[in-house]
Amino acid sequence: MKKRILVAVAVLLFLPASVFAAEFWASKNSNKYHYPSCKWAQKIKPGNLVKFSTPEQAAKAGYVPCKVCRPPGPGQ
Repeated sequence: MKKRILVAVAVLLFLPASVFAAEFWASKNSNKYHYPSCKWAQKIKPGNLVKFSTPEQAAKAGYVPCKVCRPPGPGQ
């Protein structure tokens, strides 16, 4: 039983954050998209917030991945 728990914890620790992220955030005033937990995403004013469910949608709208939080690019 302990071995199964340790394996499950190890798997969760090494999964990329993109597995858990259901959306990506961007600002109307920028060309970057972020994970919602990114320090720069947290600074986006609610009136400027744009949400995407996939990196492909963000790229199609003209956004590029943030170099700080490093969300996946289109097709990754």
